[in-house]
Amino acid sequence: MDSARSAQRAVIQFLRAEGKHASQIYRRMKEVCGEQCLARCTIFRWCQRYEVVRVNIKDLPRHRQARVVIKSVSMSAADDLIRQNRRTTTCEIAIELSICKGTAHHIIPKQLGYGKGCAQWVPKDLSENQKTARGELDTSAIQQFLH
Repeated sequence: MDSARSAQRAVIQFLRAEGKHASQIYRRMKEVCGEQCLARCTIFRWCQRYEVVRVNIKDLPRHRQARVVIKSVSMSAADDLIRQNRRTTTCEIAIELSICKGTAHHIIPKQLGYGKGCAQWVPKDLSENQKTARGELDTSAIQQFLH
């Protein structure tokens, strides 16, 4: 499939060098290639590229997505913001810390272990102290209710 695209790009480059307009190139290629023809917008885009003297018909190499670098300062600051206001949003945290929203989305659930529950950030895993404190609260509330 890549070779078919490269061949069509070579035809586009050749016809563009002859001075043909993008719409003429599209019509001719549609007649010859039929269903396998590149989309009209793609042909127009390649015509524009060849006007700017692009000579390579192959795709340019693409860089991989940048890795997220998380500083411990950002993590502790995000944790502090969440502890101050459990109803804060990811966007607010990102703005406050001057980081992108994607990084904030990575830090909060994956690094800090928070999840949203009833529009509040809550720890996904309770510590032993939190588990026992919750259990004592429930038993005391039940005992008060019964008496």
